[in-house]
Amino acid sequence: MNIQPTLRIISDDVSIIDCLVDHNEMFKSFDADKTTTFLVDEDLHLVFYFADASLENRFVMYVVDNFTENIESIELILNNIETQIITGTQVHLMKKAKNSLIDILYMMDTFRALFGKNKNQETGELSY
Repeated sequence: MNIQPTLRIISDDVSIIDCLVDHNEMFKSFDADKTTTFLVDEDLHLVFYFADASLENRFVMYVVDNFTENIESIELILNNIETQIITGTQVHLMKKAKNSLIDILYMMDTFRALFGKNKNQETGELSY
């Protein structure tokens, strides 16, 4: 499902598992809820695994295409995660994912330099 042109949410377990395996990010165990964040080229992937066997889809993956140019997509994910935290849904897992995304935002200038996309713009303060 495309939330906007640069943000996709994937809930197909098989596709997500394939992606995790292809990029050496597969979880080692499945006894607890887990999250991981990784890059594929210039795309940011955030994956959640939910250990609850009653769920139809136990994996959910957010993909932000060309993430250094699409910070607003990361902010949408952060807002969603913050809503989950406020409502008490998977608080520990959501806080871990939130911290991972905040780390990426703080390192955005480094990622831009890595990908040859440095801009002469001042980075605004983050409020997360």
